[in-house]
Amino acid sequence: MIWVARIVVALAGLFSLGMGLMAFAAPTEAGQALGLGALSPLGLNALRADIGSFFLTAALACILALFAKKPSALWAAASLYGIAVIGRFIGVIVDGAPEGVAQPIIIELVLVAFLVFGARTLNRA
Repeated sequence: MIWVARIVVALAGLFSLGMGLMAFAAPTEAGQALGLGALSPLGLNALRADIGSFFLTAALACILALFAKKPSALWAAASLYGIAVIGRFIGVIVDGAPEGVAQPIIIELVLVAFLVFGARTLNRA
């Protein structure tokens, strides 16, 4: 089970790292992938900073768990994605379900499951 946990945490980390680096390097494209757009240079800066930091924080937690033997860091990443899911559900309730909302919800729920599994399993290692 330890190897399975390491693999799923690595997958979550790679996804998070990829999204974070994309937000830093190409915020317009990252925003489009997430259904967001920059209305001004300040908006572009916010996409880079806010979206990038979200994903890179999750990636850092995975790196700490895998390489610094700090699996408790995974709870932070799981919280980020879990709170994002809560926000999506609030949006669906308040504004209705936009087209395509199921995909990010599923991805975030899978990431939460991977990260919680990793935190619990690697903590026993």
